[in-house]
This record gives sequence, structure tokens and C-alpha cells, in this order.
Amino acid sequence: MKKIAIVLIGIITTVAILIGFEMFGKSDTQVTVEEAKQLLSAPEFYKGIYLNSQSGRDINLLKNFITKAKDAGFNTVVIDVHNESSNKLLIPKDNIEYVISQGIYPIARIVMFPDGLKAYPIPEELIAKRLDLAKKACEIGFREIQFDYIRFNDYGILKHIPLEQRYKTVEGFLARAKTELQQYNVKVACDVFGRIPLNINDTIGQRMEGLDQVVDVICPMAYPSHYTWSKKLMSDPYYTVFITAKRAKERTKNAQVVMYVQAFKIKVAMSGLSFQEYMEKQIQAVHDAGVRGFIWWNAAQQYEEPFAVTKAFYSNGKGHTISRNQDTKQYTNKHAI
Repeated sequence: MKKIAIVLIGIITTVAILIGFEMFGKSDTQVTVEEAKQLLSAPEFYKGIYLNSQSGRDINLLKNFITKAKDAGFNTVVIDVHNESSNKLLIPKDNIEYVISQGIYPIARIVMFPDGLKAYPIPEELIAKRLDLAKKACEIGFREIQFDYIRFNDYGILKHIPLEQRYKTVEGFLARAKTELQQYNVKVACDVFGRIPLNINDTIGQRMEGLDQVVDVICPMAYPSHYTWSKKLMSDPYYTVFITAKRAKERTKNAQVVMYVQAFKIKVAMSGLSFQEYMEKQIQAVHDAGVRGFIWWNAAQQYEEPFAVTKAFYSNGKGHTISRNQDTKQYTNKHAI
């Protein structure tokens, strides 16, 4: 009876905090924000969507997405907090408090170098302003800061910068960001091209082993449509996400791996699958590879079909690891990149 009473007290306390936060979250009372944040830790398995800054700052749009995401079983949302060319925080604190009150884990996306770094050395002013933006995002309640375009330009610009220096530049910034954001008790993440887990000596300055030392989460962007050097990778969404995630996991020891997956229809026809089947294959691949989760990417914010597919996938009991050809190693070895 004593144990039951303790459990009941804990449940009542949690509900009371959440109700209080819902009622008073729009005030400036920092205590309620902190209490809610303490209840909301990083998911064991990320199931997320990406939203642009317009969807993040318009409370009606945001509520619509969050309501549908919750109904479909999602637990994470990535939100652009600025325009790529600006360091102005665009998302209201009230909106993030709402997201947290709904039990959704909020991640702030910050674009470091639009289209990749094109000028070197990097002006200290740019670095300082991006870090200041990250700190402001932490202050309004974001639980994780995700840096995108944290790389050199992919088209031969800055050829004179040695590869090792490129690595040091990218990893050095992220190490600095992790140090400066430590006071906020948030996770630091970075996005990488889908090819990065599959290769070495990449000229954009991203490498799994180095990033593994300086961030908490690495997010390979495993959109099959973007693997343009391989017909196999473009036409087999299961294999593409599986092999990218598997290699990413093999090359990391500290950071968690969360996959960005394709929720748009570009080149889906190459697979011979319906869009629904195409998305389902990607979810299953994430589970089979044993990584930490996935985030749907659709720049146009068209998530009705991804919501439906994800909800159906987990409702049908498919959210577990299975093997292909009885052995995932056999499946991997059968299809060379």
C-alpha cells in the first residue's frame, strides 16, 4: 500500500505541474518553465518532424502541427529559429512553452553557413552571433541545438584549405558551442550529408569520428533522392537509410545517431514503391540499424501522409528490429554501394 501511495503522489504531482504550466506558462514565471523542462528529457527514440520558422512563430500553425504530430505518436519537433542570413531569434517564448506543455521535445535548428563555408578564416563576429542565437534559443526553452550547414562549401571553393584544417574548423566550432551552451543543460547536435557515414576524407570537412568527440547527436541526412552517384541508393529507400545509419553507428562511440529521412516525393518513382511504402521502408530501416530515431524532412511542411504512415506503422506493431534475409549483415554484404 505504501508503494502504491508513493506512485499516486508522484502521478498527482506531475499532473499538477503540467496543469499549472498549461495555465500559467504564458507568464514570465521561470519556475514553471524549468519544472516542465525537467520533466521533458530527450526521447529514447526520436520520432520527429521539421518545421520552418513561419510554422514555429505562428501559434495557430504550430498548434495544428503539434496536435497532429501527437496524435500520430511523435515526440520531437525541429524548428528553424532564424532566417539563414540573420541572427534574429524569430520564435516566441510562448510558442516553445506550448510545445513543452504538450510533451513534445523541442530542437532549435541553426544554419551556420548558408550553402556551406565560402570565406576563410571565419569572422569571429559571425561565430559569436550564431552562438548568441543558440543561447537565446536555450533561454526560451529549446532542449537541443542542432547546427546545420556546419561544413565547407561543396563546389570546390576554398581549395587551398588543407583537409585536416577543414576538420579542425568544423569540429572546433562545435566543441566551442558545446562548451558555451553547457550552462543551459542542452544537447548539441549537427547535421551531416548522407554520404559522410559512407566515406572518408570528405572535402566539406565533416567526419564521423571527429564529430563524435564534440557533439551529443549526429543527424545524417539520408534522403535517397540525394544519393545521385548510385542508382541503387536512389531506388532502394530501405537499403539507403539502413546502410547509412548502420555505418554511422559503427563509426561513433559517444554521440547518438538520429536520421533525417525523406518525407517528400522527389524521385520516389525510381523505387517502384508508393509514397506510403517508401516512407515505411525508411522507418523500418532506422529500427533495423539500431540508431536513436528519425526526423521527417519536408521543406513544404506537407506532413499529412507522413503522419498517417507513421501512425499506421506503429499501430501495426512494426516498431521493432527485424532482419532482412534472416541476417542484416547478409543484406548489407549483398548490395555493394
